[in-house]
Amino acid sequence: MLAEEKTMPAGASSAVKSAAKKLLVAEGDPQIGRTIVDLLTRMGFDVILVQEGREALRKALSDGPDAILLDSALMTNGGMDVCAMLRAHKDTKGIPLGFLTGDPGSEKAAQQAGALLLIPKPFKPEQLISSVGLLVSARRRKPAA
Repeated sequence: MLAEEKTMPAGASSAVKSAAKKLLVAEGDPQIGRTIVDLLTRMGFDVILVQEGREALRKALSDGPDAILLDSALMTNGGMDVCAMLRAHKDTKGIPLGFLTGDPGSEKAAQQAGALLLIPKPFKPEQLISSVGLLVSARRRKPAA
């Protein structure tokens, strides 16, 4: 289970807040989802939380997030399937994507699906913040279309 911390390391806070962007989080566990939203909102992110794969696809197309975190075990479409669909669509193929997973053996599959990083569950708040910062900065380094 993800433990919630009320204070963040100063370095992580300033690095992420300067890059505050819109983040789509698709997490099947409501408790983990709420914890992620609370943590990242306090860091200055605009977080969109969904619990199902179909909704993640809809929100990615309608809201244009700067980065996406997918639970590899989503309902109605697995995270790997959602990732493949996002990578195939012209409007979402350039959005940096990372996976949240409780399966330590899914790193290769996540990379093959097009994810930039994998965050193992359970994770520490600092690890989540750092990973989200990397995803958002990956989006900013790409030239505008």
